[in-house]
Amino acid sequence: MIKLKEVEIVNYRSCFKTKLELHDNLTTLIGINGVGKSNIMNSLQLLKQCLKSRRHYRDDSVDLQNTRLDLRIQLEDSIVILRSDIYYETDERNFDYVNFARIQFRYDGGNPRKWTKIHLGFYDYIRRPSENNRLIKKKYQTKRARTSFQILQLISNISYYSATQFADPTRCPISIELEDFRLSRRYRGNRFHEIFIFDLYRTFILNQKTFELFLNTVNQNGIQLIDDFNFNVHKIPSSSYKVKSGGQIEKIEKHKKIIIPSVVVDGLTLSPNQLSEGTFKSLALAFYILIDDSKLLLIEEPEVCVHHGLLDSIIELIKSQSRRKQIIISTHSDYVLDKLSPENIILVNKNKSKGTKAKKLTKAMSINDFQALKEYLGKSGNLGEYWIESGFEDE
Repeated sequence: MIKLKEVEIVNYRSCFKTKLELHDNLTTLIGINGVGKSNIMNSLQLLKQCLKSRRHYRDDSVDLQNTRLDLRIQLEDSIVILRSDIYYETDERNFDYVNFARIQFRYDGGNPRKWTKIHLGFYDYIRRPSENNRLIKKKYQTKRARTSFQILQLISNISYYSATQFADPTRCPISIELEDFRLSRRYRGNRFHEIFIFDLYRTFILNQKTFELFLNTVNQNGIQLIDDFNFNVHKIPSSSYKVKSGGQIEKIEKHKKIIIPSVVVDGLTLSPNQLSEGTFKSLALAFYILIDDSKLLLIEEPEVCVHHGLLDSIIELIKSQSRRKQIIISTHSDYVLDKLSPENIILVNKNKSKGTKAKKLTKAMSINDFQALKEYLGKSGNLGEYWIESGFEDE
Protein backbone atom coordinates (compact mmCIF):
# COMPACT_ATOMS: atom_id res chain seq x y z
CA MET A 1 0.00 0.00 0.00
CA ILE A 2 1.33 3.42 -1.02
CA LYS A 3 -0.54 6.52 0.16
CA LEU A 4 0.40 10.19 0.15
CA LYS A 5 -0.52 11.42 3.64
CA GLU A 6 0.70 15.02 3.72
CA VAL A 7 2.23 17.63 1.42
CA GLU A 8 4.16 20.79 2.29
CA ILE A 9 4.89 23.19 -0.58
CA VAL A 10 7.49 25.90 -0.06
CA ASN A 11 7.98 28.80 -2.49
CA TYR A 12 5.85 27.72 -5.42
CA ARG A 13 3.80 30.60 -6.85
CA SER A 14 1.17 31.49 -4.21
CA CYS A 15 2.24 28.57 -2.00
CA PHE A 16 4.77 30.33 0.25
CA LYS A 17 4.51 27.57 2.83
CA THR A 18 1.40 25.51 2.22
CA LYS A 19 0.75 22.31 4.14
CA LEU A 20 -2.21 20.01 3.61
CA GLU A 21 -3.28 16.62 4.88
CA LEU A 22 -4.75 14.26 2.30
CA HIS A 23 -7.52 11.71 2.61
CA ASP A 24 -6.47 8.14 1.84
CA ASN A 25 -9.09 7.89 -0.91
CA LEU A 26 -10.64 11.14 -2.15
CA THR A 27 -9.54 14.70 -1.32
CA THR A 28 -11.50 17.71 -2.62
CA LEU A 29 -10.03 21.23 -2.74
CA ILE A 30 -12.56 24.05 -2.56
CA GLY A 31 -12.10 27.81 -2.53
CA ILE A 32 -12.71 30.93 -4.62
CA ASN A 33 -10.76 31.66 -7.79
CA GLY A 34 -7.12 32.62 -7.37
CA VAL A 35 -6.48 31.14 -3.92
CA GLY A 36 -4.03 28.50 -5.18
CA LYS A 37 -5.93 25.25 -5.76
CA SER A 38 -4.31 24.79 -9.17
CA ASN A 39 -0.90 25.69 -7.73
CA ILE A 40 -1.20 22.83 -5.25
CA MET A 41 -1.90 20.38 -8.07
CA ASN A 42 0.76 21.87 -10.35
CA SER A 43 3.40 21.51 -7.65
CA LEU A 44 2.82 17.75 -7.65
CA GLN A 45 3.08 17.79 -11.43
CA LEU A 46 6.39 19.62 -11.04
CA LEU A 47 7.62 16.71 -8.93
CA LYS A 48 6.72 14.28 -11.70
CA GLN A 49 8.58 16.47 -14.20
CA CYS A 50 11.79 15.76 -12.29
CA LEU A 51 11.60 12.24 -13.71
CA LYS A 52 10.40 13.05 -17.22
CA SER A 53 12.76 15.92 -17.91
CA ARG A 54 16.16 15.11 -19.38
CA ARG A 55 17.52 18.52 -18.37
CA HIS A 56 18.91 17.46 -14.98
CA TYR A 57 21.75 19.94 -14.84
CA ARG A 58 22.53 23.14 -13.03
CA ASP A 59 23.07 26.08 -15.41
CA ASP A 60 24.18 29.17 -13.51
CA SER A 61 23.53 31.32 -16.57
CA VAL A 62 19.78 30.75 -16.20
CA ASP A 63 17.80 32.53 -13.50
CA LEU A 64 16.12 29.50 -11.94
CA GLN A 65 13.25 29.39 -9.50
CA ASN A 66 13.56 27.10 -6.49
CA THR A 67 10.73 25.13 -4.89
CA ARG A 68 10.81 22.60 -2.10
CA LEU A 69 8.25 19.83 -1.67
CA ASP A 70 8.11 17.76 1.50
CA LEU A 71 5.89 14.69 1.27
CA ARG A 72 4.82 12.33 4.00
CA ILE A 73 4.22 8.93 2.43
CA GLN A 74 2.94 5.66 3.83
CA LEU A 75 4.79 2.74 2.26
CA GLU A 76 3.30 -0.48 3.61
CA ASP A 77 4.22 -0.40 7.33
CA SER A 78 6.67 2.53 7.11
CA ILE A 79 6.22 6.30 7.04
CA VAL A 80 8.72 8.02 4.75
CA ILE A 81 9.56 11.72 4.58
CA LEU A 82 10.43 12.74 1.01
CA ARG A 83 12.23 16.05 0.39
CA SER A 84 12.48 17.47 -3.13
CA ASP A 85 14.48 20.58 -4.01
CA ILE A 86 13.47 21.55 -7.53
CA TYR A 87 15.07 24.22 -9.74
CA TYR A 88 13.03 25.24 -12.76
CA GLU A 89 12.14 28.01 -15.20
CA THR A 90 8.73 29.11 -16.51
CA ASP A 91 8.11 29.92 -20.17
CA GLU A 92 5.77 32.50 -21.72
CA ARG A 93 2.92 29.96 -21.67
CA ASN A 94 3.31 29.65 -17.89
CA PHE A 95 4.65 26.11 -18.29
CA ASP A 96 7.37 24.95 -15.90
CA TYR A 97 10.55 23.22 -17.08
CA VAL A 98 12.68 21.41 -14.52
CA ASN A 99 16.42 22.04 -14.91
CA PHE A 100 17.77 20.42 -11.78
CA ALA A 101 16.29 18.41 -8.90
CA ARG A 102 17.54 16.80 -5.73
CA ILE A 103 15.26 14.18 -4.17
CA GLN A 104 16.02 12.41 -0.90
CA PHE A 105 14.14 10.58 1.84
CA ARG A 106 14.38 9.42 5.41
CA TYR A 107 12.26 7.20 7.62
CA ASP A 108 9.95 8.89 10.08
CA GLY A 109 11.12 8.25 13.63
CA GLY A 110 14.69 7.53 12.51
CA ASN A 111 17.75 9.75 12.50
CA PRO A 112 16.49 13.16 11.21
CA ARG A 113 19.89 13.81 9.65
CA LYS A 114 20.15 10.53 7.77
CA TRP A 115 18.82 11.26 4.29
CA THR A 116 19.11 8.87 1.35
CA LYS A 117 19.52 10.42 -2.08
CA ILE A 118 17.36 8.98 -4.86
CA HIS A 119 19.14 8.66 -8.19
CA LEU A 120 16.67 9.91 -10.79
CA GLY A 121 18.31 7.70 -13.42
CA PHE A 122 16.59 4.75 -11.72
CA TYR A 123 13.39 5.98 -13.40
CA ASP A 124 14.57 4.32 -16.62
CA TYR A 125 14.30 0.96 -14.85
CA ILE A 126 10.80 1.74 -13.62
CA ARG A 127 9.79 1.98 -17.28
CA ARG A 128 11.47 -1.34 -18.10
CA PRO A 129 9.92 -3.95 -15.78
CA SER A 130 12.20 -6.85 -16.73
CA GLU A 131 15.32 -4.78 -16.09
CA ASN A 132 13.75 -3.39 -12.94
CA ASN A 133 13.12 -6.90 -11.57
CA ARG A 134 16.66 -7.97 -12.42
CA LEU A 135 18.15 -5.06 -10.50
CA ILE A 136 15.92 -5.56 -7.49
CA LYS A 137 16.70 -9.28 -7.30
CA LYS A 138 20.44 -9.17 -7.93
CA LYS A 139 21.73 -5.84 -6.74
CA TYR A 140 19.30 -3.66 -4.82
CA GLN A 141 18.06 -5.85 -1.99
CA THR A 142 18.39 -3.34 0.85
CA LYS A 143 15.35 -1.71 2.41
CA ARG A 144 16.48 1.77 1.34
CA ALA A 145 16.95 0.65 -2.27
CA ARG A 146 13.46 -0.87 -2.35
CA THR A 147 12.07 2.31 -0.81
CA SER A 148 13.78 4.35 -3.55
CA PHE A 149 12.05 2.29 -6.21
CA GLN A 150 8.67 2.55 -4.47
CA ILE A 151 8.98 6.33 -4.25
CA LEU A 152 9.93 6.57 -7.92
CA GLN A 153 6.93 4.43 -8.81
CA LEU A 154 4.66 6.75 -6.82
CA ILE A 155 6.08 9.90 -8.43
CA SER A 156 6.02 8.45 -11.94
CA ASN A 157 2.40 7.40 -11.42
CA ILE A 158 0.93 10.86 -10.91
CA SER A 159 -1.64 11.83 -13.56
CA TYR A 160 -3.24 15.24 -14.02
CA TYR A 161 -6.37 16.16 -15.98
CA SER A 162 -7.07 19.87 -16.28
CA ALA A 163 -10.49 21.53 -16.45
CA THR A 164 -10.23 22.34 -20.17
CA GLN A 165 -8.06 19.48 -21.38
CA PHE A 166 -10.90 17.78 -23.27
CA ALA A 167 -13.32 20.72 -23.45
CA ASP A 168 -13.10 21.36 -27.21
CA PRO A 169 -14.08 18.26 -29.24
CA THR A 170 -13.48 20.11 -32.55
CA ARG A 171 -9.75 19.64 -31.88
CA CYS A 172 -10.20 15.88 -32.05
CA PRO A 173 -8.98 14.43 -35.37
CA ILE A 174 -11.33 12.39 -37.55
CA SER A 175 -8.52 9.83 -37.88
CA ILE A 176 -5.10 9.01 -36.46
CA GLU A 177 -2.13 7.45 -38.21
CA LEU A 178 -0.15 4.66 -36.55
CA GLU A 179 3.28 3.40 -37.48
CA ASP A 180 4.23 0.09 -35.84
CA PHE A 181 1.41 0.65 -33.30
CA ARG A 182 2.66 4.11 -32.31
CA LEU A 183 1.30 7.51 -33.17
CA SER A 184 3.03 8.95 -36.22
CA ARG A 185 5.41 11.82 -35.57
CA ARG A 186 2.96 14.52 -36.55
CA TYR A 187 0.74 13.52 -33.64
CA ARG A 188 3.42 13.42 -30.97
CA GLY A 189 3.51 15.99 -28.18
CA ASN A 190 0.92 17.29 -25.73
CA ARG A 191 -2.03 16.82 -28.07
CA PHE A 192 -4.50 15.30 -25.69
CA HIS A 193 -7.33 14.60 -28.13
CA GLU A 194 -5.18 12.50 -30.46
CA ILE A 195 -3.67 10.69 -27.50
CA PHE A 196 -7.15 9.99 -26.10
CA ILE A 197 -8.25 8.33 -29.36
CA PHE A 198 -5.00 6.36 -29.48
CA ASP A 199 -5.40 5.22 -25.86
CA LEU A 200 -8.97 4.14 -26.62
CA TYR A 201 -7.85 2.14 -29.66
CA ARG A 202 -4.89 0.60 -27.84
CA THR A 203 -7.18 -0.52 -25.01
CA PHE A 204 -9.66 -1.90 -27.56
CA ILE A 205 -6.90 -4.01 -29.17
CA LEU A 206 -4.84 -5.04 -26.15
CA ASN A 207 -7.35 -5.24 -23.31
CA GLN A 208 -10.82 -6.07 -24.55
CA LYS A 209 -12.12 -6.68 -21.03
CA THR A 210 -11.13 -3.17 -19.89
CA PHE A 211 -12.59 -1.63 -23.04
CA GLU A 212 -15.88 -3.46 -22.43
CA LEU A 213 -15.88 -2.13 -18.85
CA PHE A 214 -15.50 1.40 -20.21
CA LEU A 215 -18.17 0.86 -22.85
CA ASN A 216 -20.63 -0.58 -20.34
CA THR A 217 -19.95 2.41 -18.09
CA VAL A 218 -20.84 4.99 -20.76
CA ASN A 219 -23.45 3.16 -22.87
CA GLN A 220 -27.08 2.29 -22.09
CA ASN A 221 -25.96 -0.13 -19.38
CA GLY A 222 -24.33 2.75 -17.48
CA ILE A 223 -24.58 6.53 -17.66
CA GLN A 224 -26.23 6.41 -21.13
CA LEU A 225 -23.76 8.79 -22.71
CA ILE A 226 -23.38 6.91 -26.02
CA ASP A 227 -24.56 3.66 -27.59
CA ASP A 228 -21.27 2.33 -28.97
CA PHE A 229 -17.72 3.20 -29.98
CA ASN A 230 -16.15 1.68 -33.11
CA PHE A 231 -12.88 1.79 -35.07
CA ASN A 232 -12.48 1.46 -38.82
CA VAL A 233 -8.92 0.35 -39.67
CA HIS A 234 -7.17 0.84 -43.02
CA LYS A 235 -3.71 -0.60 -43.64
CA ILE A 236 -1.26 1.47 -45.68
CA PRO A 237 1.64 -0.29 -47.45
CA SER A 238 4.86 1.55 -46.72
CA SER A 239 8.56 0.87 -47.10
CA SER A 240 11.88 2.69 -47.01
CA TYR A 241 15.44 1.83 -47.98
CA LYS A 242 18.72 1.90 -46.07
CA VAL A 243 22.19 1.80 -47.62
CA LYS A 244 24.48 -0.54 -45.69
CA SER A 245 28.25 -0.86 -45.68
CA GLY A 246 29.53 -2.21 -48.97
CA GLY A 247 26.78 -0.46 -50.94
CA GLN A 248 24.09 -3.01 -50.17
CA ILE A 249 20.54 -1.68 -50.05
CA GLU A 250 18.18 -2.98 -47.39
CA LYS A 251 14.43 -2.61 -47.81
CA ILE A 252 12.62 -1.80 -44.55
CA GLU A 253 8.95 -2.67 -44.40
CA LYS A 254 6.82 -0.46 -42.19
CA HIS A 255 3.37 -1.21 -40.88
CA LYS A 256 1.15 1.86 -41.07
CA LYS A 257 -2.53 2.11 -40.29
CA ILE A 258 -5.19 4.78 -40.49
CA ILE A 259 -7.61 4.49 -37.56
CA ILE A 260 -11.01 6.13 -38.01
CA PRO A 261 -13.01 6.27 -34.76
CA SER A 262 -16.78 6.62 -34.68
CA VAL A 263 -19.37 7.04 -31.96
CA VAL A 264 -22.96 5.82 -32.09
CA VAL A 265 -25.41 8.15 -30.33
CA ASP A 266 -29.16 7.57 -30.55
CA GLY A 267 -28.61 5.36 -33.58
CA LEU A 268 -26.53 7.99 -35.42
CA THR A 269 -22.88 7.35 -36.32
CA LEU A 270 -20.73 10.42 -35.60
CA SER A 271 -17.07 11.37 -35.52
CA PRO A 272 -15.84 12.21 -31.99
CA ASN A 273 -15.36 15.85 -33.04
CA GLN A 274 -19.13 16.09 -33.65
CA LEU A 275 -19.96 15.42 -30.02
CA SER A 276 -20.93 18.17 -27.60
CA GLU A 277 -18.29 19.50 -25.20
CA GLY A 278 -19.96 17.87 -22.21
CA THR A 279 -20.31 14.48 -23.89
CA PHE A 280 -16.73 14.45 -25.18
CA LYS A 281 -15.21 15.55 -21.86
CA SER A 282 -17.34 13.06 -19.93
CA LEU A 283 -16.23 10.26 -22.26
CA ALA A 284 -12.56 11.15 -21.82
CA LEU A 285 -12.83 11.59 -18.04
CA ALA A 286 -14.76 8.33 -17.60
CA PHE A 287 -12.18 6.49 -19.69
CA TYR A 288 -9.15 7.75 -17.80
CA ILE A 289 -10.74 7.47 -14.36
CA LEU A 290 -11.38 3.80 -15.15
CA ILE A 291 -8.18 2.78 -16.95
CA ASP A 292 -5.55 5.09 -15.43
CA ASP A 293 -3.69 2.97 -12.88
CA SER A 294 -1.75 5.91 -11.45
CA LYS A 295 -1.11 5.93 -7.71
CA LEU A 296 -2.31 9.54 -7.55
CA LEU A 297 -4.94 11.03 -9.87
CA LEU A 298 -5.37 14.83 -10.03
CA ILE A 299 -8.59 16.14 -11.62
CA GLU A 300 -9.26 19.85 -11.94
CA GLU A 301 -12.91 21.01 -11.88
CA PRO A 302 -14.69 17.93 -13.28
CA GLU A 303 -17.88 20.00 -13.49
CA VAL A 304 -16.65 22.22 -16.37
CA CYS A 305 -18.85 21.75 -19.49
CA VAL A 306 -20.80 18.91 -17.83
CA HIS A 307 -24.50 19.15 -16.95
CA HIS A 308 -25.74 17.87 -13.59
CA GLY A 309 -27.06 14.56 -14.87
CA LEU A 310 -23.68 13.55 -16.29
CA LEU A 311 -21.77 15.19 -13.44
CA ASP A 312 -23.61 13.04 -10.93
CA SER A 313 -22.37 9.93 -12.75
CA ILE A 314 -18.81 11.26 -13.08
CA ILE A 315 -18.59 12.04 -9.35
CA GLU A 316 -19.93 8.61 -8.43
CA LEU A 317 -17.32 7.08 -10.73
CA ILE A 318 -14.59 9.15 -9.07
CA LYS A 319 -15.77 8.05 -5.63
CA SER A 320 -15.87 4.36 -6.57
CA GLN A 321 -12.42 4.43 -8.21
CA SER A 322 -10.90 6.31 -5.24
CA ARG A 323 -11.20 3.07 -3.31
CA ARG A 324 -8.34 1.61 -5.39
CA LYS A 325 -6.27 4.74 -6.13
CA GLN A 326 -5.83 8.06 -4.39
CA ILE A 327 -7.65 10.94 -6.11
CA ILE A 328 -7.49 14.72 -5.58
CA ILE A 329 -10.05 16.96 -7.26
CA SER A 330 -10.69 20.70 -7.15
CA THR A 331 -14.13 22.23 -7.61
CA HIS A 332 -16.24 25.39 -7.53
CA SER A 333 -19.45 23.40 -7.67
CA ASP A 334 -21.87 23.14 -4.75
CA TYR A 335 -23.45 20.26 -6.68
CA VAL A 336 -20.19 18.30 -6.45
CA LEU A 337 -20.01 18.96 -2.70
CA ASP A 338 -23.52 17.56 -2.34
CA LYS A 339 -22.11 14.17 -3.26
CA LEU A 340 -19.24 14.23 -0.74
CA SER A 341 -18.75 13.99 2.99
CA PRO A 342 -17.11 16.73 5.13
CA GLU A 343 -14.11 14.47 5.79
CA ASN A 344 -13.17 14.71 2.09
CA ILE A 345 -13.02 18.52 1.99
CA ILE A 346 -9.96 20.79 2.13
CA LEU A 347 -10.63 24.55 2.45
CA VAL A 348 -8.16 26.63 0.43
CA ASN A 349 -7.74 30.37 0.97
CA LYS A 350 -5.03 33.00 0.52
CA ASN A 351 -3.79 36.29 1.93
CA LYS A 352 -0.96 38.59 0.88
CA SER A 353 1.40 37.85 3.75
CA LYS A 354 0.91 34.10 4.17
CA GLY A 355 -0.02 33.02 0.65
CA THR A 356 -2.10 29.89 0.06
CA LYS A 357 -3.33 28.00 3.10
CA ALA A 358 -5.15 24.67 3.07
CA LYS A 359 -6.94 23.06 5.97
CA LYS A 360 -9.25 20.10 6.39
CA LEU A 361 -12.85 21.12 6.91
CA THR A 362 -12.95 18.96 10.03
CA LYS A 363 -10.11 21.04 11.53
CA ALA A 364 -11.09 24.44 10.12
CA MET A 365 -14.39 24.46 12.02
CA SER A 366 -14.87 24.56 15.76
CA ILE A 367 -16.20 21.45 17.46
CA ASN A 368 -19.60 23.09 17.94
CA ASP A 369 -19.81 24.34 14.34
CA PHE A 370 -18.82 20.95 12.96
CA GLN A 371 -21.40 19.23 15.14
CA ALA A 372 -24.02 21.69 13.84
CA LEU A 373 -22.96 20.86 10.29
CA LYS A 374 -23.32 17.12 10.93
CA GLU A 375 -26.80 17.67 12.37
CA TYR A 376 -27.73 19.83 9.37
CA LEU A 377 -26.57 17.13 6.97
CA GLY A 378 -28.29 14.42 8.98
CA LYS A 379 -31.69 16.11 8.74
CA SER A 380 -32.30 17.27 5.18
CA GLY A 381 -29.51 19.63 4.21
CA ASN A 382 -26.52 19.03 2.00
CA LEU A 383 -22.93 20.21 1.96
CA GLY A 384 -23.30 22.36 -1.16
CA GLU A 385 -26.18 24.38 0.30
CA TYR A 386 -24.27 24.86 3.56
CA TRP A 387 -21.27 26.13 1.58
CA ILE A 388 -23.42 28.69 -0.25
CA GLU A 389 -25.30 29.84 2.86
CA SER A 390 -22.43 30.06 5.36
CA GLY A 391 -19.30 30.41 3.20
CA PHE A 392 -16.58 27.98 4.24
CA GLU A 393 -13.93 30.46 3.13
CA ASP A 394 -14.69 32.53 6.22
CA GLU A 395 -13.93 29.68 8.60
